[in-house]
Amino acid sequence: VASDRARLNDSIREERRARERLERYHSPAVVEAIVGHHHAAEKDRHETREVSVMFADIVGFTTRCQTMDPPDVARFLGEFFTLASDAVFEFGGTLDKFIGDAVMVFFGAPIPQEDHAERAVRAAVALHRRMAAWNRERVAEGLDEVKVRTAINSGVVVVGDIGSESRVDYTILGNTVNVTARLEELVAKPNQIVIGPATFAAVGGLFPTEHLGDVALRGLQGKTPVYRIAVEKIPEPPAPES
Repeated sequence: VASDRARLNDSIREERRARERLERYHSPAVVEAIVGHHHAAEKDRHETREVSVMFADIVGFTTRCQTMDPPDVARFLGEFFTLASDAVFEFGGTLDKFIGDAVMVFFGAPIPQEDHAERAVRAAVALHRRMAAWNRERVAEGLDEVKVRTAINSGVVVVGDIGSESRVDYTILGNTVNVTARLEELVAKPNQIVIGPATFAAVGGLFPTEHLGDVALRGLQGKTPVYRIAVEKIPEPPAPES
């Protein structure tokens, strides 16, 4: 009996550690799916997967920080990251990392999602609307508005635990990630959601879009067609019944 109890306690502790680790990256629903199907062991290897990557970055963050005390900067970023994480988790996305004032997320792993491109766009739209609500609160308090650039790109990546012997992160690597970062940095305007051609092919019939032209991106041959999600043409979801 004592031996069985010890094994049970070890199992509980191991599952708790797995959950705590997974909750850093995934929504509660995704964590339940991973743990419930005993897929946590899959996190120890790499695999090739088609996903949709999203970058969202605060416009003018460096200039803003020059007039803020460090605790205020941390509080400000915490509010933005909470809005972004909530939008991503709502649609089953995976939080990859916070990069300064930017957030990098992806959809389609660790749980396969055939509609990963649609989920990514819906999360971006949800973040856009959460930002609008936050800005209304800020203006009412006499503060300035916060603008965000967002880009989404779909394609094949390597996903898994990547790092050194002493430190690893569950993340993705590949040209799809690099292109997304360049779309956000070089193409997206403040408060725009831009998407690459593969994402457009997957969601063009689901959301109103506008072709922004074919853009030459650093490190890529030829030009890449880029599109904008016309958020202003997407109907607001109905208000919850009281």
